[in-house]
Amino acid sequence: MRYPPLLIALFIAMLLKPFQGAGAMILPNGFFLIVVFATLIYAFRHIRTLTFFLTGLGVATVTLSFLADQWRAPTLEFLSHGLSFIAMIVVMVAMFSEVLRARSASSDLVMGAVCLYLVIGLAWAFLYYSIYLLSPGAIFVSPETATRTASGAEAKFTEVLYFSFAALTTIGSSGEEALTPMVRQLAVVESAMGQLYLAVLISRLVGFSTSGDAK
Repeated sequence: MRYPPLLIALFIAMLLKPFQGAGAMILPNGFFLIVVFATLIYAFRHIRTLTFFLTGLGVATVTLSFLADQWRAPTLEFLSHGLSFIAMIVVMVAMFSEVLRARSASSDLVMGAVCLYLVIGLAWAFLYYSIYLLSPGAIFVSPETATRTASGAEAKFTEVLYFSFAALTTIGSSGEEALTPMVRQLAVVESAMGQLYLAVLISRLVGFSTSGDAK
């Protein structure tokens, strides 16, 4: 079973991230990134090239995140989240290809499909936050202009993470609103991607069930 550790890590990260962003929980900088990358590497350990690629990106991402926190450097923070976004895109392609190539619906495949849905939301969160670092007014109606702090960055990323999954699941955002037409359109694209993925996943599972009944 390759995907249970990743699924658990993603759920724990999503559950605990708001507490870290609110300052109610003190964890080392980059802790969640380390956990997510470690479980991703474990899930794809059978693909050597992808394992080395994810390891390199993981080390670079965590290092840049740590340096950005120490030096209060938005450029390094942007590079860290940009690399995280690239890593999530690569993982999405690998996992989606696996779902499409599967010949039967094993429990591990189903958990992998759930992981992919969460990775999609996480990838978009990294993209939104990277845009925020380049231009805060492009994401939030009232962007903060105060000096960046580690706790402030965590809180803002938590808001972006919520915005991403609100768009992906089409529940809508009751907090910060997208400001520019570009970001509104990106949210529409994310929502459409999420719905299309669910449609493809359900059709695959139904196809597996039908073929199994036929046998």
